[in-house]
Formats: sequence, structure tokens, C-alpha cells
Amino acid sequence: MSDTEKQSSQSIKELCANIEKNIIALPEFQRDFVWDIAKSYDLFDSLIRDIFIGSIIYGIPSFEVTVRELDYRPRKTKGKRRKSLKLTSYTKEQIYNMVNTQKFLLVLDGQQRITSIYRALKGIDSVWFITKTLEELREEFGEINFNDLTLEQIMYEVSGYPDEDRLSIKFSDVYAIMNESYFEAEIKELFFNKSEFEKSYDEEEYENQFRNYLIISRKIQDLFKAEKLIAYYLLNMSSEKFALFFERSNSKGVQLNFIDILAAKLYEGFNLRKEMENFSERCEEKYKFQRETIVRALSCIVSNGKNVDKKYILTNLTYHDFRMYWNDVCNLYKKVLDFLYDNHFIISQSWMPYENMIIPLMIFLRCLPHKDFSQMNEKQNKFIHYWYWASIFSQRYGGASNDIIIQDSNVLMKIANNEKIFDKVYFSKLQKIQISNYEDVFSFSKKSSSIYKGILNLINQNTSGLIDWSSTNRITFNSKLEDHHIFPVKYIENKYKNSSEIIELTDCVANRTLIPKISNIKIGKKAPSVYLKELKKNNPNLPKSLECHLIPEDTSNGLYDEFFTDFITDRAKLIFDVIQDTIINATDSIIKDFYDTIKIKGNSIKVFGKYRKKTVEATFNLNTEQILFNGDKYSSISTAANIAKENLGGKSNTSTNGWKFWRFVNNDGKEVFIDELRKKQSIL
Repeated sequence: MSDTEKQSSQSIKELCANIEKNIIALPEFQRDFVWDIAKSYDLFDSLIRDIFIGSIIYGIPSFEVTVRELDYRPRKTKGKRRKSLKLTSYTKEQIYNMVNTQKFLLVLDGQQRITSIYRALKGIDSVWFITKTLEELREEFGEINFNDLTLEQIMYEVSGYPDEDRLSIKFSDVYAIMNESYFEAEIKELFFNKSEFEKSYDEEEYENQFRNYLIISRKIQDLFKAEKLIAYYLLNMSSEKFALFFERSNSKGVQLNFIDILAAKLYEGFNLRKEMENFSERCEEKYKFQRETIVRALSCIVSNGKNVDKKYILTNLTYHDFRMYWNDVCNLYKKVLDFLYDNHFIISQSWMPYENMIIPLMIFLRCLPHKDFSQMNEKQNKFIHYWYWASIFSQRYGGASNDIIIQDSNVLMKIANNEKIFDKVYFSKLQKIQISNYEDVFSFSKKSSSIYKGILNLINQNTSGLIDWSSTNRITFNSKLEDHHIFPVKYIENKYKNSSEIIELTDCVANRTLIPKISNIKIGKKAPSVYLKELKKNNPNLPKSLECHLIPEDTSNGLYDEFFTDFITDRAKLIFDVIQDTIINATDSIIKDFYDTIKIKGNSIKVFGKYRKKTVEATFNLNTEQILFNGDKYSSISTAANIAKENLGGKSNTSTNGWKFWRFVNNDGKEVFIDELRKKQSIL
């Protein structure tokens, strides 16, 4: 067999079946599954759009090897214990037999993609296909039949949560339906009836939406069965070539970014690349210039808070826009970072959980008098603090961040203008924080996690700036920070070598703290009290430093040396107390101060409907829920919507959800469906 066989392809269904049969495995030394859940959303979005996701590379081993199973563990675990992944060692003879009888394969490249697909289809990760509404589809395609549209045409987004206003289908449900061959009645009972979406429809609409659910489910099944979707190379490798592959596969070339394309487009009237270089040179060391952040903020301003996505930027922004707003957004960028540093939201920009959160803050600042944070009143300051930490701990910016940027920019614009927020759902999303008790803290051990970073930064703000361990000086942005293990790695490995559960807690954020690298002593396998005692010789005030890092005071006197699990539990409780005070306990007060219901004067309001780029007007009676259209009263708002669409050139006997057809202009001046009145109505 040649070293490299011809490129082949396989289906998602076949891939998952091979994983379940243990035909596909990972070499023990492969890195852990590290993809953020947002990358899984992007992966499925690419599969649906038939965008090439890169080839997977399998190896046919010819040597003894230890393998581990794919990571099937939940991202968030309760308590201190987290099950270890199973390791299996095979001799050369065993490998030979498995290769020849089972077509055994090792994953050399692509394990993040493979694991993401498997976790989503098995329901380990919650990944949902969200459809466009019927109104959106008809606006785009006219009268439609779901059978005639592709998944890409139907898709609104891929998300981690079902959308209460849109037909949502969980990929793992579809995979179960496909494998178990459920009857329609079983599908309705086990899957469709559990959604919040279906509860808002009458009987006729319910059956129509269930039909759409089945159609989309079959289309997703066809996606899973499509053999051409996943390309792979099969390598027959000796151990030497196996090692060489991993050494060379990490090399990376220069990749063009959409900002580079934009710079080429604007060059004649505005030299974006040069202006970026000039601004970067003017920035002090504490500002890590992020060009995409500034360009997206500029786009938000030009679009009046409506768009920050790549397509809009590349299509609509001109050199005139950059000439007008470039200096303004650069100044806003620096001022926001100064605010975050001065108020201890971040200890350094490299440790900021979400860079994109700077954009809504820039829009907020731009709306304040004189574009100065000193003009912010205490209520505004209270909201900014809550919004910032709640957004991080609810992982709001983990996926579909463009929509979140726009939504938050508009909300913060209202806060800057001392206006109320009329969307209560907005607050409910901020309340979805991922830590509801101290045990949840144990789940976060990866530096890439926004919550991991958020915890370390929140500790910094809680104490108004962390104190160094070597002296009583405050740690600054230019300190060379590392997330130091309080109980050293080697100490834990040596002391608890027979307890994998305890060893897995080594990297937990409850055992980490941000300090400059300790260079004047060797820590090695020393107990915490031993190396802390050495540090205390040069800093008698070390206990004060430890206290501001939320490290229990008994850590330095040795009471925890033999009880790592007690230490990590006590520190996790201290961390959770701060999270609770900052976010959880503040929620009711925030809603009371900043939320208001939609207010309608009188019993009737003017409404309108849109179809095929045409508009019809009507009157909606809030008491009787009747629609007055063309001089006739309709008790069913859906019937009125059907008649209106027919008058605009649509087909007769269509099925329309009237609550999602008729619209009105709310207190914010935005067009919203009258369905909002069912949720948030307050008649004056």
C-alpha cells in the first residue's frame, strides 16, 4: 500500500457509527478537545452551506500504540469529580489484527472537527438548527414549499439554544430519529411537543409547523447521509513518518483576513493599512491594537447600530466613512480600554474574555456628553458593571457575536440616553450564567475559556486591583502575568498519583491565580506553605496579598498542605460568593431600574403587514384581539393575515400565523410583531 492513498469521502452518519464501534481512535498524545462551543456552531453552518471544512487525516498504524477515546464528557460538570477518558494500549500484533479485520484508524488531523460533530449528534453538546420564519421565507421567495428549498435557504442560524419564535430542531434529535426509525406520532410526542415554539400555535398552524419539522428533519438526515461531505486522506505510516507528520503539520502559512481585502478596496481614498500602523505605533504598550474591533465599531456607527458583519463592511463601507469616523473610533477604543483598566475590569488586554465587548462600550461612550466616562451617572455605572460580568459568565459572545454586538450596542445606547429597555427576554439571556453554585467552578480549567478568564479578572476587580506576592505593589498591565498554580502541579502529581479525580482538578481555575512569574525561588514539588514561607521572608505582608487573591489564609500556615480538595472547595466557595454578589444578587435590582413594559395608550393600535415588499395597514383591538382590515372585522388575526396576503397577490387558502404577520411600531420606534403584546403588554 502506498504512503498516501487517494482522497476519499465519508458521511457524517458513517463517521459517528465508526466512533461508536471504536474503529476510530485518537493517539494518546493528541491534544485535548479544546474547541469552544461557538466553533461547533460554525462547523455545522459550514456543512449546511457546503463550505469545505478541510480534510480529515487518518493513519493506519503499523506499530504498538496507546489510544484514548474521543471526549464525550459534558462541558459543564457538577461537583469535583470528572470522569477520566479511557486509555487503551495495543501491541503491534493487536494493531495488525484490528487494521485487517475492522479497518482500525487513528485520527492524525481533524479530531476537533470529528469530536464536535460526534458530540452534537449524540446530544453531549446542544446544537440547534434554527429556521427562518415563514414570513421571512415568503418575503425572500414568495409562496414557498419547504420541500423546494435547501437547508441553507431555510436556515436562520445554528445556535446553542432553541428560538422561542422560530422552528428549532436539535441535531441530536434528528440523529436519534434517523437511527431509531420513529413513527410520526412518536416524533411528535418525543421531540416536537417539547419545544416552546409549538405552544404558540393554534391547531391548524400546529399541524403545518409539524409538517415543516418533518421536512427539515428529513433534509438534515440527508445531510448526515451525504457521503461527499467529509473528505479524508488515509496514510499508511511507519512510526518514523508518524512522528514526522506531527512535527511538520503544525507549520502555518500567511492567511489573508477580510480586513486586508477591505484595505485593498479603500486604498485609493483611504490608506487603511497605513492608518492602522500609525495608530498602532501611537498606542502605548497596554493597548493591544485589534484592527477588526475598530473596523466593526466604525461599521456599527455608519449603519446606525444595524450591522457589523463582514459582508456589510466589504460591500457598504467607503473611504468617505473611514475619513469621517476613523479618528473618532480610535479615540473611543483607547478611552474604553482606559476605563476597563482603571476600573479593574481587566488586568491586561490579553486576559480579556471577549475583545468584541469593547464595541458596545465604544457606542455607549460615544453617546455620553463629551464622549467622556466621567459624565456617566451612578445608575449607568451600575448597569455597565452588571452587563459586563453577566455577559461574560453567560458566555453571550460565544457564538453569533455579530448579532450580540448589535443588540448590546443598541441597549447601551439607550442606557447612555437614560432610556428604559422594553425587551425582558434580553434580561433573561443575561441571567443564563454558567455558574450557579460553587461546584460549577471546578468545571473551568482551560485558559481559552471566557469564564476561566472572567473569574481571574473578577477577582482582580473585587479587590480593586491584585497585589503582587513579592511585594505590596499592585499588579499592572505590563506585568508578565501567568496563571500560577497555587498547589504546584508536581506536588499534586506526586502526592495524589493514585487519584485521577484529584489530578484532573490540578488546572481548575480554583487552583489558579494571576501573578507575575515567581522567579526568585524554585517551587517544584514543594507544598504551598513551604514556598509561601520562602516568599514571606521578602514580603512580610504576603497574607494580605493572598487575601486579595481570595486564597484562604490557612494556605500559608500549612493547614491545607495535606488536604488539596478542602482547599479547592473553600476557594471555589469564595469565588462563587463574589459571582453571586456581582451578578446573581444584582439581577432583580437591575430589572427594576432598567426594564419597562411596552405601553399602549387606548384599546386599539395601528398595525401593518408586509408581503412581497408591499405593505397593508389595519387596526388591532387589544381587548377583543380583533383585526379591522378593509372595513371588515376579523376575530381571527391569522384569517385577517391570509386575506391581506391574498390582496397583495398571494395565493388563497394559505396558512399564516397572524401574530407573526401583523406589526406595530413600539416605544423604541422599531417595527415588531404584535406577538410582543401577548408577552409584554401594559395598557395605559
